[in-house]
Amino acid sequence: MRNRPMPSILQYATQEVPAGGGSLPLGLTQGVEIHLTSIWLTATSSTNQLQFWGNVGWALQLLNQAVSPQLTFRIRTGGFSPTDPIVFQTTDSELFPGNMGFITQVSFNTSFTHTQVPNPTLIGVAIPYFLTVSYFGLGNVAITGPINLTGQVLG
Repeated sequence: MRNRPMPSILQYATQEVPAGGGSLPLGLTQGVEIHLTSIWLTATSSTNQLQFWGNVGWALQLLNQAVSPQLTFRIRTGGFSPTDPIVFQTTDSELFPGNMGFITQVSFNTSFTHTQVPNPTLIGVAIPYFLTVSYFGLGNVAITGPINLTGQVLG
């Protein structure tokens, strides 16, 4: 059996907003995609791997009614508008029946990982990666934090 060398971390970037930091909590408006944080990475070879991981804390207020929020978290490149390219996306949702007889806030955490090869036309170029969120469904939802986006280039 042949031993392969462990990949080296060529670049590492992370950005974190702690719970209660910055403008948190941040109420979400249904159907509006918003920018949460961003990092920059530069691949130096087409054989590099880009690895991303993230974590977002969010909360839902239960108001004695049925709620079913669906949050879509995206990593976009080049910008954070809905027209900028999506590198990765994942959706998290919860369903609570109505008539529960109370008003309370329930907290959740969404975590993700993603690995990809770099765009060969962008080798040697510093690329921004933006973490965004959009919300659809019923309920009063806020991003409470922490928010973290981390990436690294492996070679």
